[in-house]
Amino acid sequence: MSTYDPNKASTSGGDLIRPYLATAGRTASRVEGLKLETLVEHTGTTANLRFESARVYELSESAISIAELCAHLGLPLGSMKVIVGDMIKSGDLKAHRTIDGSSSDDVQLITRLISGVRTL
Repeated sequence: MSTYDPNKASTSGGDLIRPYLATAGRTASRVEGLKLETLVEHTGTTANLRFESARVYELSESAISIAELCAHLGLPLGSMKVIVGDMIKSGDLKAHRTIDGSSSDDVQLITRLISGVRTL
């Protein structure tokens, strides 16, 4: 009997099945507004999680982006958004606010950032 190794590339189509199973076939997150750059962090509660969710919990001891989680677990962005959304809803993760340029504070921050980069 062989064991599953997430670090080995599969040629049997298993790479397509795994994200489907990890999300129970869902393609949309229960939490609106999750972006590639959204930072998440676990809440510190003792979580009884399995599979990909347990790994996400371990990796999110400090703030980590959804993009980084995708890279670590080898899952597509859509699947990761579903998993992270479920974990936020259950209280295992919290999402940090993402700068989107919709408030004047965000615009000022972005302007200062551009100015600082130009001085480099």
